[in-house]
Amino acid sequence: MILFFIDESGNTGAKLDHAPEPIHWLVALAVPEQHVRPLDEAMASIATRYFGNAVGADHFEFKGAELFAGKGLASSLAPARRVALYGELLGTIGAHGAGIFVRGIDKPRHRVRALQNGVDPEHPYVRAFQYLVESMDVWLEQRGPAEMGLIIADQQQEVDRRLVHKFSQWSTAGTDRGWRKRRIVRLVHTIHYVRSTDSRLIQLADCAAFIRNRCEKIRNAPGKASDEAVLELWRTCCLPHVVEDRIWP
Repeated sequence: MILFFIDESGNTGAKLDHAPEPIHWLVALAVPEQHVRPLDEAMASIATRYFGNAVGADHFEFKGAELFAGKGLASSLAPARRVALYGELLGTIGAHGAGIFVRGIDKPRHRVRALQNGVDPEHPYVRAFQYLVESMDVWLEQRGPAEMGLIIADQQQEVDRRLVHKFSQWSTAGTDRGWRKRRIVRLVHTIHYVRSTDSRLIQLADCAAFIRNRCEKIRNAPGKASDEAVLELWRTCCLPHVVEDRIWP
């Protein structure tokens, strides 16, 4: 069994012309079941080393945006210390046999494409999630006849019930559009939503999604002092473990 932990970056809801966040990113960490507990324990150890007793608070969680900006729990850490922490967190991905699936939805192009086709544009999360599910299902099939997967995602108040309904349809009748239209047969029958505060592995997906988001912004508008640190985190900790990374359309 492979467990897929999913979180996002760049969500502006149904607003598709928000210049600071032009791409809605969805990232899934594919973790073999035997590595889930060791990976969680590794993250817990990192948390304790950096934050001590604060890790016991109900609201404690790793958030990519806060670590990057030095806000929230990271407000007391110097920039170099934050980079080191981020590197340790992302380093657990490869150390525990996890893979990374990335799907980005270019929101302005998505809007134009929908208008050209005479339809209302879907929420970017919905489109990204479908393409992610198709890719993960194909990958599971390629791994062998007995390989199955389970989706565990951060709560998504805007579209979660819609996705549960769609996922049920995809499992019986197949996806209704997309570049890999298929019946979803390797992913267990529903989506399991949990709060990010309750899952360190969803927090890790958030950290990976934020760095992927930052890398794309650097590619389009470089110049910040932190650019090289961000790119190096992606190159060394994430890129070697990427199974698929695509932006649509």
